[in-house]
Amino acid sequence: MAAFGVMAVAAAGGLGLAWNAGLFSGAADAAAAETAAIREDAARRAEHLAFTEVYLAHEARELRVANGETLAGLLTRAGASSSEASAALASIADVYNPRRLRPGQQVSLFFDRRSGDARLTGVAFRSEPGASVLANRTRAGGFAAREVLMPVTFEIARIASSVETSLYSSALQLGATDREVAALADAFAYDVDFQRDVRPGDDFEIVFERYYDDEGNTVRTGNMLFVSLESGRGSRAFYSFIAPGDSQPDWYDENGRSARRFLMKTPINGARLSSGYGMRRHPILGYSRMHQGTDFAAPTGTPILAAGDGTIARAGPYGGYGNYVRIRHANGYETAYAHMSRFARGMRAGARVRQGQVIGYVGTTGRSTGPHLHYEVLQRGRQMNPMTLRVANGRNLEGRALELFMIERERIDTLRQARARETATVHQAVAPAQPRSGR
Repeated sequence: MAAFGVMAVAAAGGLGLAWNAGLFSGAADAAAAETAAIREDAARRAEHLAFTEVYLAHEARELRVANGETLAGLLTRAGASSSEASAALASIADVYNPRRLRPGQQVSLFFDRRSGDARLTGVAFRSEPGASVLANRTRAGGFAAREVLMPVTFEIARIASSVETSLYSSALQLGATDREVAALADAFAYDVDFQRDVRPGDDFEIVFERYYDDEGNTVRTGNMLFVSLESGRGSRAFYSFIAPGDSQPDWYDENGRSARRFLMKTPINGARLSSGYGMRRHPILGYSRMHQGTDFAAPTGTPILAAGDGTIARAGPYGGYGNYVRIRHANGYETAYAHMSRFARGMRAGARVRQGQVIGYVGTTGRSTGPHLHYEVLQRGRQMNPMTLRVANGRNLEGRALELFMIERERIDTLRQARARETATVHQAVAPAQPRSGR
């Protein structure tokens, strides 16, 4: 009992001392809170310092490829050492040919400055619409590159505009590709000379399937649906349609008549009419004589196309015509092509050719002052003017094929109208407000 008494007195005394020391008062809570606040502030300052050091140690630079500059030159211009540039370039070459970079293309570069000097750690650029190339420094000190495909979006694209400098450049500026422009040229190749008949201010429309990336760049295109052109030769429009029994689509007007003609008007793309049919002073012989064909000036090597289905009647050197091909068509028609630099493979007498097939390439063989195609059309041996020639249409749809075409035409027109409304809505949304006139 005495021991218990001593213990009780000691406990009471300890509690009294603790009370007097403030361990059971608000002062202890305040001191603990103050300590916690100091520690939290110190942690915050340390975290801020760490992030600041990391931020200041890493630098991103955006450069554009200069005229005549290589990717290696751009890297060294940005501050990378020659060894770093070589290592990064070697890794990129595994997934992309750096020579494909074009002047003006943007390249992102990343550097680490923690060692004092700028150390290249990464390179990134768009390799093509919908894809990027990334090269990063590895733990081993080298570089590893990969090509990353970006997500793409599908749409039915409609381009409707006026020709500015040229139809080709106008279409490309609005999102079309070479493929769509070539398809338009193919549809109208039978009665439109794009060098003479199409002028700035003429209207055109193209409707096609398009896939685009996050920046709105065309990644790839799909099927063509509709083309129209309003020029000095009038207004024409064609719909793409695969007729029953056909494996490929063809172009038809609103009534199901084929856009194709028995013979093409200009069997070459992108050429300039340099000499028409009729009397002229011969540039080499020096006297006036009948020019019984049409000359199209074009660079050496430009493909020459068969104007229609037929059989090769002659292929080889032919006096002043140089390298020469003559094709025999139906209904007594023949076409001739002269001054070629070379023949396409398989061009020999008796060979069958299809309309639009490449039969040779522009040159300046024979009596010629420069690279061009001399093109002639004959009917039963009589020379005719290719530019004024009127020949029959190709296939015209009938019966069930015509019914199916009308259904497809209605679908395409519905898509065209929907896209036209969407475009008009966008233009209204972004148009600046017109000032109100005061009274």
